[in-house]
Amino acid sequence: MRMLRGRGAAILLGFAWAGAALAQDGVIAYGVADVFATQVRATGLAPVFRIDSSGLLASRIGVRGSEALGDGIKANFTLEIGVNANDGSAPDANRLANRQAWLGVSGAAGELRLGRQNTPQFTMNGRYDAFLSATQASGWNNLFGAPPRTDSALGLFSPKWGGVRLQALLARGATGGGAPLAQSQANQNTHLAAEYEQGDWYAGLNHQLVHVASLPYSVQRVSAGVAWTANSRWKLYAALGREARSDASLRTCLLSLSAARTLAGGTVLAFGGAALRDQLSGTGHGGAGQLSVQLRRALSRRTTVYGAGARLLQHGLRNSFFLNGSAVVEAGAQIRSPLPGGSISGLQLGITHSF
Repeated sequence: MRMLRGRGAAILLGFAWAGAALAQDGVIAYGVADVFATQVRATGLAPVFRIDSSGLLASRIGVRGSEALGDGIKANFTLEIGVNANDGSAPDANRLANRQAWLGVSGAAGELRLGRQNTPQFTMNGRYDAFLSATQASGWNNLFGAPPRTDSALGLFSPKWGGVRLQALLARGATGGGAPLAQSQANQNTHLAAEYEQGDWYAGLNHQLVHVASLPYSVQRVSAGVAWTANSRWKLYAALGREARSDASLRTCLLSLSAARTLAGGTVLAFGGAALRDQLSGTGHGGAGQLSVQLRRALSRRTTVYGAGARLLQHGLRNSFFLNGSAVVEAGAQIRSPLPGGSISGLQLGITHSF
């Protein structure tokens, strides 16, 4: 109880500070509330029905802002706290601002950030996936293990040159949402990325090397993706990812193909699939494939309803895939098929509101 009271006091003090800060120029308080209902059926398990949070967008409360320092230089910051909108709990017991917590400076030469930041892969994912790398429909999100953010990072962002932007993220902290790791020379967390956006085309390329001192291997991931706006109705997407461990216990290749069709009233219909190939011929964790459909309809500028249907088929004895979402609360063992080659099917209906 003392810990909970302490965290609650910290949150109240933080938002009291944020309310005062709103009187200054360039400071914005914002947030997202996202709740959905889902039913999941996995081979060998009874159907699971639940109400969960963060299906399309991760529920959060945040404060961001900037201050002009002169000569075109600005100081920038973001503090972002995840919230489970289905029950009001905190998604991360190890951190308060578990999503982002960084301070930086920017100018004509680019931007530098210090602190907990989104990885380049995370920011790219939704750009080359018709499912926005969210809801249970996104095979790219469900089958690619790239961490969404990293602690104690130095981020470098170039300005745009002819549609090209470069990014580097260097860190020795933890990745994902687990407990913070003590910084040491044995931890290595390097992300290098390039993006191109011009006219109807978007393309992204990312390389990351992550080694955590407590693990006997490092993980290398490479991904590339494109998106093409064919016309006012159609947008096509393709992405390719490779993941390998240095101890040869994992080596996979993932292909994702999807498309989005804009219907009357601004409704978007997305459909497509993803296929994961295990390149270790039985000694890795096995392959998988997924086919999905998703429907999104904006009721207003801030409120969107969404629905999704997905079927994921696993191959091999060592799979641990499941139908995820943006940052769902309860995804885990209760909706993984315990049988080799088992399938997982899910239906999802939710609503998200931004403020």
